Amino acid sequence: MPAVDNLTVNDGAATPVAVTFHPESVSGGNATFRDDRNGISALMPRIIVQFSPASANRPSNRVSFRVNYPVKKTVDGVEMLDKILRSETNFVLPDGATTQERKDLLAFHVNALSNALIKSVVEDVLPIY
Repeated sequence: MPAVDNLTVNDGAATPVAVTFHPESVSGGNATFRDDRNGISALMPRIIVQFSPASANRPSNRVSFRVNYPVKKTVDGVEMLDKILRSETNFVLPDGATTQERKDLLAFHVNALSNALIKSVVEDVLPIY
């Protein structure tokens, strides 16, 4: 089991900036990380990783990865929450899956998200036709 540490992820700027997400809470294999540069909790982007092991009732491991990205607005000089963008990825990993099979699944997922066609759907809000 990996020990909790800061999580550094590049943002989506033309010249990417490395953003450090600090552990906010860790419990039972689940972890929440936050980017606390803003200083206002409700406006801090968060990355949430949850792990649920296989059991007698469910022969697959589950991994959930979520990003919550709050966007602020300023009203009368006060910063407040305007909206929250969210993404979620779920992995269902049968207990008998090999390490290589899990590596391939993750690689396909990560690399597909970097594909121009898939990026356009998210970045430009354009459906595939």
